Formats: sequence, structure tokens, C-alpha cells
Amino acid sequence: MSDANLLILLSTLSTGLILGAIFSLVAAGVTIVYGCVWLPNTSNGQFFLLAALVAWSFTSSMGWSSLAASIAVLLLGLLLAMLLELVLIRRLYDTPNRNIAYFVVTLGLTQIMSGIFSLTYAKWSDQFSLPPIIEGLTMLGPFPISNNRLLVMAVSLGVLALLFTLLRYHPYGRALRAVFQNREAAALRGVNVTAIYKLSFVLGSSIIFLGGILFALAYSFDLTVAWTMSITAFAIMIIGGPGSVLGALVVGMIFGFTQAIVSIFASPTAATFSYLGAMLVMLLFRPNGLFKR
Repeated sequence: MSDANLLILLSTLSTGLILGAIFSLVAAGVTIVYGCVWLPNTSNGQFFLLAALVAWSFTSSMGWSSLAASIAVLLLGLLLAMLLELVLIRRLYDTPNRNIAYFVVTLGLTQIMSGIFSLTYAKWSDQFSLPPIIEGLTMLGPFPISNNRLLVMAVSLGVLALLFTLLRYHPYGRALRAVFQNREAAALRGVNVTAIYKLSFVLGSSIIFLGGILFALAYSFDLTVAWTMSITAFAIMIIGGPGSVLGALVVGMIFGFTQAIVSIFASPTAATFSYLGAMLVMLLFRPNGLFKR
């Protein structure tokens, strides 16, 4: 294989793995919340963007390192998720057709947050990025890849592995799967469904915040990334199967590699919607999702 072809191959693999890992991570957060709470969180893209923008504010305005900013944003995101669950989300747990109520509420949050970002961050800049946590490059044969992106990929895949282990082997994970499958039966077997709802919302939201930070560390971004990620996460959840973290991982990787291949061999513009074509093809063969629970 020539050096040129090897460069293309390694570039496709690295970009596909990084994008796929981030897509999978965010979609896992969305599918946990939807599968357990039955909450179609249309504001997930705005929370994704919020994490990235707040981290950018800490580094650019306050002079913090990206690592310190990332830790601070994760802690603030955890507190925000707990506050939202306490003030807003839990009030609708017993509402008939609560998925529709949640859809309307989170759609309102989306519009409010989008307006706030347009009135503030849009006036400061049209492109944002975080300084790298780790400097330098690593050579994969003739292909250079930044150590910072390698760190992002490792953290994304590591968190996905921990999440899969948690849901598979931990008592919370078993209770969560029971609620996924049958809420009434889980309650009859002694599962505290309300507590599982709370934990799932906080866990899923925190994962989305983490995805926003990792994306900002790996790539520059603008305000439109919120809408792109919102559509992408929902598409991955639908195809992978609501409530299936494994489905989010598999489909997220497919989407990541699809976007990477199209970006390299066609154009970055076409790559931003290429995964929708992959979505349509997969739905033709598995309209109920690849890993329906």
C-alpha cells in the first residue's frame, strides 16, 4: 500500500473512531433517559452545546486549563441535572402520556437555550475551540494524530465500557433494565421506580455534558452543532433501539465512520448529513431498531 493510500486509511479510521465514540456516548445518554423515564429530550443538543460553551468560557475568559474547565463543567452539569429533575422532570412522572408532555417541555427548553446562546455567544464569536489537554503528536506510520484527540477517543471508549459494565453487572443496572422492560413488573418486584427515574435522568444528562466537552476538545465548533447533535443522537437511538446502550455504540460507530468516509472522499458539507442516508438504509431492513428491547 502506498503512503498516500495509507494516510487516507489511517485518517478515515482515526476520524471515524473519534466521531463514532462521541456520537455513541451522547446517544447512550439519550437512550438511557428515554428508555427508562420515557423522556424524549429534544434539548439534548443544547445541553451538549452548553457544556462546550461553558468550558470555552472558563478557558478563554478566566484562563483555566482545559482539564480544570472540563472537571468544573461536569460538576456543574451534575448539579444542573439534579436541579432539573427536582424542579421540573419529576413533576411529570405520573402524567398520562408523559412522553408528549416531556417533548413539549424540552422543546421549550431548546428554544429558550438557543435564544440565550444567540444573544450571548453568537455576538462574541462564530467559532469556538478548547486548548488541548495534552500537547504533541503521535505518528501512526506516516500519519500524525494529535495526542489530545487520542485522549478524547480513549476517554469516550473508556466511559462507554464503564457504562456497559454498570448496566450489565451492577444492581442499579439490573434495576434499570427491569424498568426498561416493564415498569409495573419492576415495581411489583420491589424496584424503587422513582429513584431509578432520577438516577437515569442524572446519569444520562451527565453523559451528554461529557460528550459536549470531549467534542470541544477534539474539534472546533459553532452554535449549529447543537441541532446537528440533537438529530444525530435521536437517529442513533431510534436505529439502535430505545434503551439499548449496545445499539447506541454500534450505530454511533457506523454514523461516525460514514461521516468520516464521506468527508474525506466527497466533502465536509455532504458529510454533515451523510449519516441520515445510512439511517434510512438501516431502517429499511430493521424498522424496529437493530437492538430493540
